[in-house]
Amino acid sequence: MAKQPNTEKRVLKTEPKLKVDLNEEQKEFVELFYQYDVNFLLGDFGSGKSLAAVHTALKSFRKKQFDSIWITRPMLKNQLGALPGELEDKLGPYTFPIIQNLEVCQGKEMTDKMQKEGLIKVMPIEVAKGVTFIRSVVIVDEFQDMDYEDFRTILTRLGNGSKMIFCGSKQQIARQINKSSCIKDVMRLENSGLVGFKTLTANHRNPVLTEIIKYLENE
Repeated sequence: MAKQPNTEKRVLKTEPKLKVDLNEEQKEFVELFYQYDVNFLLGDFGSGKSLAAVHTALKSFRKKQFDSIWITRPMLKNQLGALPGELEDKLGPYTFPIIQNLEVCQGKEMTDKMQKEGLIKVMPIEVAKGVTFIRSVVIVDEFQDMDYEDFRTILTRLGNGSKMIFCGSKQQIARQINKSSCIKDVMRLENSGLVGFKTLTANHRNPVLTEIIKYLENE
């Protein structure tokens, strides 16, 4: 009898190596990521939210726990069609921070290769209806700039074997969305036990920024 091929995917048991390491509070988020399918990562500017999300997504992908990484971010309402170029061109300015963090973690060459092979995919929230994320890590960046309707739309796309990371900041809500932000609804989930919830406090940018902002806003 001919030997049957092994159709099960090989799971990488060793810890993948990336170009940067996470600090202790970011590592606490990683633990939540493996505990919950839906996770919220909050913090002010420079706290390392996007880096922690990307780092976690890449490591879990390299361990062959997921088949792809999806990236999405709120855009101005009904402005997608008005922007020039193909879909990838339209989304470029919005997803640049996440792509930059991917390059920080693994280099530009590998990031470009994964995008070309469809292993890293970018999608605008406003075309998410009807989509199901299967065996994927989904990073929703700047989720505080979504209203509840858009938040519900993207959340309910989560399929079997997938996890979703919402990155956002209570301090950086866009003026356009203002009081319509979903952040108030999301905060009700913090102690629900249904989702992972971590707020980062470290500042990974120039330390003088915190003092400048504090001085201006206190004055």
